[in-house]
Amino acid sequence: MTTAEIREKFLRFFESKGHLRLPSFSVVPEDDPTLLFINAGMTPLKPYFMGKKPVFPGHEGEWYRVTTCQKSVRTGDIENVGRTNRHQTVFEMLGNFSFGDYFKKEAIEWAWEFLTSPEWLGLDPNRIYVTIYIDDDEAFAHWTRVGVPPERIHRFGADENFWPQNAPTQGPNGPCGPCSEIYYDRGPEFGSDTWADYYETRESNRFVEIWNLVFPQYNRKDGGVLEPLPKPNIDTGMGLSRVAMVLQGVTDFYETDEFTPLIQKVVELTGVSYEGPRSVAHRVMAEHARAVTFILSDGVHFSNTGRGYVVRRLLRRAVRFGYLLGLREPFLYKLAEVVAEVMGGVYPELRANLESIQKQIRLEEEQFFRTLEAGIKRLDTMLAGLGPGDTLSGKDAFTLYDTYGFPLDLTIEIAGEHGIQVDTEGFEKALEEQQERARSKTAFSRELFQRRSEALAALVADYGGTQFVGYESLEAQAQVKLLLVGEQAIEEAPSGTEVQVVLDRTPFYAEGGGQVGDTGTLEWEGGWARVTTTQKSPEGVFLHLARVEEGTLKAGTSVRALVDIHRRDTEKNHTATHLLHAALRAVLGPHVQQRGSYVGPDRLRFDFSQFEPISPRDLARVEMLVNRWIQADFPVSYTYKPLEEARKEGAMALFGEKYGDVVRVVSVEGSIDGVSSKELCGGCHVRRTGEIGSLVIVGEEAVAAGVRRIEALTGAAATAFVRETLERIQALGRELGVPPDQLGERVRKLQEELKTRERELERLRLELARAQLGGSAGTTLREAGGYRYLAVQLAGLEAGALRGVADELLERHKADLVAVGSGQNLVIKVGKAALERGLDAGAVMKRLAEAAGGRGGGKGGLAQGGGFNLEKAFAALEGVLG
Repeated sequence: MTTAEIREKFLRFFESKGHLRLPSFSVVPEDDPTLLFINAGMTPLKPYFMGKKPVFPGHEGEWYRVTTCQKSVRTGDIENVGRTNRHQTVFEMLGNFSFGDYFKKEAIEWAWEFLTSPEWLGLDPNRIYVTIYIDDDEAFAHWTRVGVPPERIHRFGADENFWPQNAPTQGPNGPCGPCSEIYYDRGPEFGSDTWADYYETRESNRFVEIWNLVFPQYNRKDGGVLEPLPKPNIDTGMGLSRVAMVLQGVTDFYETDEFTPLIQKVVELTGVSYEGPRSVAHRVMAEHARAVTFILSDGVHFSNTGRGYVVRRLLRRAVRFGYLLGLREPFLYKLAEVVAEVMGGVYPELRANLESIQKQIRLEEEQFFRTLEAGIKRLDTMLAGLGPGDTLSGKDAFTLYDTYGFPLDLTIEIAGEHGIQVDTEGFEKALEEQQERARSKTAFSRELFQRRSEALAALVADYGGTQFVGYESLEAQAQVKLLLVGEQAIEEAPSGTEVQVVLDRTPFYAEGGGQVGDTGTLEWEGGWARVTTTQKSPEGVFLHLARVEEGTLKAGTSVRALVDIHRRDTEKNHTATHLLHAALRAVLGPHVQQRGSYVGPDRLRFDFSQFEPISPRDLARVEMLVNRWIQADFPVSYTYKPLEEARKEGAMALFGEKYGDVVRVVSVEGSIDGVSSKELCGGCHVRRTGEIGSLVIVGEEAVAAGVRRIEALTGAAATAFVRETLERIQALGRELGVPPDQLGERVRKLQEELKTRERELERLRLELARAQLGGSAGTTLREAGGYRYLAVQLAGLEAGALRGVADELLERHKADLVAVGSGQNLVIKVGKAALERGLDAGAVMKRLAEAAGGRGGGKGGLAQGGGFNLEKAFAALEGVLG
């Protein structure tokens, strides 16, 4: 039975029992900040176990029975993946769930039916064994009733058969309950141990756990009190690869039908057979390629933090093992294609995003291969003086990490292969010292903000946060609630005072979401203040950073708050960033996600996930699409609605951003080529897209690994930029004597002329050198240290001509080494025979620099340098070779 057939049978079986079949959720948790990844089938369903009504998009009514095959990620044992045949990073968990509907009786009966019925899996019932919680007599009764003899049932304590583990004594508080694990005896060919042995050792290759039935029936309270839940739940998990391993009669899941194509591809790429100790590398490469492909397909990108660091760590570990098998160029991206071929039918995102996934993987591999080469050489040097039982210092490990970007886990792994430990505590100390140096720079300002927050917290307790009224108007009447200088609250601010003003209501937008804080004025009878920016405290209080220009501003004063008209330019740029985001996703693909932005009156900057430069053609397509939206003059609207409703409608949310239960949705009411823009956003926007005028992209660059940046102008700034650019082009055309449309051809011809003259100049320099040599004069071969060499000093030549002369002399005189100098420049060439005997041009150059005060470098057959006293250098040459 293939893995696909097992998966389908499971889901179809539970559909026949009234369960709703749901597709796998993303491996990225949607609303659970405590998790990096979905790690079990029940994880994305937790809200329904906690009482949320189980209503699912596209399915009418409420469903209290659900079944899924959930792709899951567990990263706690990465270092064991491949070294054992049991550990996986990404796996598929089959599950059936009940939200207060059925309980133990049905769960056990259906598990038995699915496992043993010939219509379904048809496993031998005499080979099925189970474990239960030590006092779960209810589960015991149900198991014996379906046909499991008591001697094939083991009872264990809360450390083995309770979820969460040891919850009765150790917590946490909340829903919990006993569980029952199902094992299958694969027979004596997989081990000579017995079920009785398993009771003692709890380790077996013969008896394999294939299903865990969890019965959350209690609410744990303080003191270990287990209070029965009014409606107990069912949460089960069957490891698909384990069941496939059993049904296919293979040793481990690496031999199942879903993994063997990956193993075979590794053999094909490396030319190394899958056997013996080296098979560890095959398993690591296959499993991690599968994991990386799955994680990237759900929108995660390589980075140095969080999920991005995990997927980067997996890739680097796979590349490291590929390196051990002799691979010296990217290969993992080729395995991603195999993953998509094998599993894309079940998980269509693997095929839909394959091109993007492969590009990301290849770029990451190329970068890491460079890091790997440099880091391994440095680490080998560090380990050279150590032996088995020794310890590599934490300082050295941190140097590898900080200077070479070499991961600590790889340092530990490579050192371990030499029997050498790594001082991880010393590494952490060095890392902490570096972080402390960075933290100390901002400690003072952080302390001031904390003290200031006490005054703001008191204000919020009395009056609440600031009311923002600036979406519709740039002007409002307001009352001064608080004046702050530093952390001190003051009663009045005379002329010349720099002060932070808190108003009860304001039209000033506070810096946030990439949009700059508003500037403007505060006016009152007898005075005015200039607002230079606006910020918002964590308590929701708007802080107007102002300078009192005239009069005295007092707490309690009624003021007229006026935002600068430049805000309208900011609004143009903010709406344009939304259009730019939608256009990038339409042209480049759904992997594009916002990673940061700047929205001001002068320009906009948009950072987004993208793993390679954007081609000029695609950049032009993006710009054109945005301008078509602008020219269509679509209305721009905003509404407030529940977060879940907004997401169901397709509103874009910033990755990692935290939102409240009710969100503001900004929509462009129209689409171009079926593409539209709808985002969660609290910023300020135009009323119609036509107000933007136009958009011009003025720059595109990389700002971090996997993150690109676009800078653009809109409105009058865009028009001015185009006019200035045209004027520069026209001036350049006049300078070169051609119309603007012929500039490209004229520049090409000038470049060709320049190259021709450079070649002629190089020829003349070589002729000058030959003339100075005077045939064979000044080219007397000398000998030192068993090497024949020439030392020639010429006049008026640059390094390029010196290299040509050196090549000619080396060939003409069959010398082992030629040193040619001019002015303070020196070139050294070494012949092939001398290279094979160990003579190195770079080493000679280094010795001469020490003797003659110059500087230079090189290796192998060529080295060059400058700043030399040539007479001293040539005088030292004999001693260096000798």
